[in-house]
Amino acid sequence: MRDDIDDVMDRFFEYCSRYTSLAIYGAGDVGRMVAEFMDEKRIPFVCFCVTRKPENQMLKNHEIREINEVSCSDGEIGIIVAVSCKNAGGILDALDERGYSYFYSTEFLFQLFKSKCQISLSRVRIENGFIVRVGDVVLRQDTMYVCCPASIGDTLYVAAFVQAYKMERDNLQRVCLIVKKSHREVGILFSAVDETIISDQIVETLNHYSMYTQTWRLGNYMYGHFKKSLRFEYDPEYNREDCRWIIPRYGKLILNITKEASPEGIRLDWHTAYMEKRNFDIVIMPYAKTAVMLQNSFWEELVRRLHEKGYSVYTNVGGEKEKALPGTVAVAESLMNTAQFCEKCAAVISLRSGMCDLLGFMQVKLVVINTSRELADEWNLKDVFEREGIHNIECFGEAEYNKKIDEIMEIVG
Repeated sequence: MRDDIDDVMDRFFEYCSRYTSLAIYGAGDVGRMVAEFMDEKRIPFVCFCVTRKPENQMLKNHEIREINEVSCSDGEIGIIVAVSCKNAGGILDALDERGYSYFYSTEFLFQLFKSKCQISLSRVRIENGFIVRVGDVVLRQDTMYVCCPASIGDTLYVAAFVQAYKMERDNLQRVCLIVKKSHREVGILFSAVDETIISDQIVETLNHYSMYTQTWRLGNYMYGHFKKSLRFEYDPEYNREDCRWIIPRYGKLILNITKEASPEGIRLDWHTAYMEKRNFDIVIMPYAKTAVMLQNSFWEELVRRLHEKGYSVYTNVGGEKEKALPGTVAVAESLMNTAQFCEKCAAVISLRSGMCDLLGFMQVKLVVINTSRELADEWNLKDVFEREGIHNIECFGEAEYNKKIDEIMEIVG
């Protein structure tokens, strides 16, 4: 059933009551949100399920199973689909093809997210147009606090534009970035950033507060991502013709600075272990959250060709779900140690990701694989960096893997 109707909560409860067993399809943020709601309402479920078997097979004390492992052996089972809109289409088609019963409603997921955001209101205290407190943390009125709730690339560009932001506001003395733990190294890369607050909880609270109240700026606060509704629809400005590239999107839409503004270069304290040049090492980055993944056969053939040329090949990995490609060595270090390791290598070959943005600020020979037209046109690093050594490969549509590998090998040399 694919209903988005006013009485969606009643429909959800009625659906759950029809089955002796329930499973949640999705083990990401949306899946966890639905699980918390079902726990709160004391609606038991037997497991999470996903399209492909994950390395980590437990979540919130429940097993994560591949969808093919969810069968009638669990009794008559109903599936609650808990994924984002952009991921739902293929999943629903697959469930229809297999004959599974499921409940999917964007309105249901919207209502849960709305309720979750509303809880954050009590943690944010506003006085005279300033945020004075978030939870137990007191904020100053002489500082601009910028909440960075999105990916590494987003945090990186916001931090890089702080210098230009200050220059256009003569009376602004201090800027503090509020970042997630995984981004703790980004703020200190730029001299114009005076302070960082590292807290997943505060980032989540302010993200939910801004989304729910549609508050993007206050006297000492700025939302460090693009304006969007609770249904994740971007503000119309996001798709304006003069805002469809990296520089204006971050400069104009987030920080409201002039189009002539340029990002600040990074400052870097070198780790002594990464000072020596390694001309026969290649780093491959086959994982990305915002790009369409390529088949294993592409990477396996690329690794084979690189070995044939005499290169040693490494795979950048992060977290349990990412594994080194066969025949390569894993690089699983901190963000900046990985970046420094890459800078001394012969080249980096990567899916378009936030790591590419960071490496763009460094002197890395970088081959960026764009797996969609949007990435190639709207998120092209050459629109930001004028230096040599950044190369784009378009690998989407009717692209033939062997021809694309030929292009990469010609660049690498």
